[in-house]
Amino acid sequence: MEKRVEFDVSYNLTCKLTLDSGRDIVLEQLYQERTYRGLLEGTPNRVANDWGIEHNLSFARKLAGSIGDPYLIAPNRRDYVRVPGDMDRIREDIEKRIGDWEEGLQQRLPEWIPFVCCIGCFASVKPARDSRKDCSSLTVVWYQDNFAMPIDPVIQNELRSLNWNEHATDGEY
Repeated sequence: MEKRVEFDVSYNLTCKLTLDSGRDIVLEQLYQERTYRGLLEGTPNRVANDWGIEHNLSFARKLAGSIGDPYLIAPNRRDYVRVPGDMDRIREDIEKRIGDWEEGLQQRLPEWIPFVCCIGCFASVKPARDSRKDCSSLTVVWYQDNFAMPIDPVIQNELRSLNWNEHATDGEY
């Protein structure tokens, strides 16, 4: 049976995830927005996507309920919007305009990441490293092609395999 985010009777919500390590974590907060929400014209590329990811990590650091540095599940980058080849005409136009200037070409070629940025604040009732603390938490940033819930199964696998003890921040009640 595949493990997924489960219903937790304590919270009366579907919010519990059991990590591969056996630790239970709870989704305390979920923020989502369209990845390309502000893109009014043009096609996203590596430079724009890198900037957007950094912007979302910075935003995640400032979210209420977020402590410590957020953890990024790196998004899948692709050269098409929905199906392979659907950006070929744009790619050809860019290659004609830029020519052999390799660095400029690579930065401007179309590149897409999944359409929804998700920022989840997770908590555990056990500390990650400091046994004098009461709990631990970790904010995770990931991208998927549709709004959650559900969380994309590939992302759930990534979440379950997180090294919580390395990345989470310990805290007190």
